[in-house]
Amino acid sequence: MIFALGAFDGFHMGHRQLLCAAEERAAKIKTRWGVITFEGHPQQFFNSDAFKFLFTPEERTLLSMYLAVPVMDKIPFTRALADMLPADSLEYIALRNKIDGLVIGKNFRFGRARTGTPELLTMLCKERGWSLDVIPSYTMGGNVVSSTAIRELILRGNMENACKMLGHPYIIQGKIIKGDCRGRTLGFPTANMGVKTGKVYPRRGSYTALVNIGGVWYPAALNMGYNPTFEGIRSLRCETHIIGFSGDLYGTNLTVFLTSRNRDEMKFSNADELKIQLAKDIRAAETAGREYLTQNKAIMNKFGTLPL
Repeated sequence: MIFALGAFDGFHMGHRQLLCAAEERAAKIKTRWGVITFEGHPQQFFNSDAFKFLFTPEERTLLSMYLAVPVMDKIPFTRALADMLPADSLEYIALRNKIDGLVIGKNFRFGRARTGTPELLTMLCKERGWSLDVIPSYTMGGNVVSSTAIRELILRGNMENACKMLGHPYIIQGKIIKGDCRGRTLGFPTANMGVKTGKVYPRRGSYTALVNIGGVWYPAALNMGYNPTFEGIRSLRCETHIIGFSGDLYGTNLTVFLTSRNRDEMKFSNADELKIQLAKDIRAAETAGREYLTQNKAIMNKFGTLPL
């Protein structure tokens, strides 16, 4: 088999070049292809306090289904693996899979202290009779597409450019939990998801999103923030008003697709001022959400066929 090898925190447009190269190489020698990646991002293992991953394991699985990855070997990233010399780590991978060749990005590093380079891997693959394709960095508008660049865009709330680099909307999955029902009191009920430790979330504010329930796409207004208008609320909240939906979602898992940012978080003098702004946010989100669905029909239709 031919395997694309990497951390793949996001399956962005750069990663897709590796997947396509693996598929093409596999077709040439009439074999299958897949992905070898890690369960637990290596950077999070070494810097758990500072590093934020783009997608949870469940979200990555969804993206692998969206991209029709036929085989994905998720190797637990442990201290033992981190301490292996490059040749030993390659042997460890080889024992898990029947490998005919690998595909990596030009910045790929492996083995203890990241001492394994593409040049070393070229030599090691040659010794094993494997092919090795090293794929150049992918650029958009002169900027290299990378998970780091996408994280920075999301942290700034620049969802439009983050989505372009990803090739799809940014995804937040989670179980719907009981909130304080303030949205319902204001006339705009929300589906509230717990914020997951280690995941990167966008800058506080109001966003346009899309949600698929029962095979139907709904535009949504998502608020990320601390609800500063109300006293006593200090934990970060992720609240989504699904426009046109009125069912009960408590206890279910929801997948929210963020597409664009509407405004920064604001503190209002009273609930009535907040209510007026929320109505504006919802109108803006409905317009932008339906526009995104129209312009990106193929992407969203494909997501709509998956178990969300």
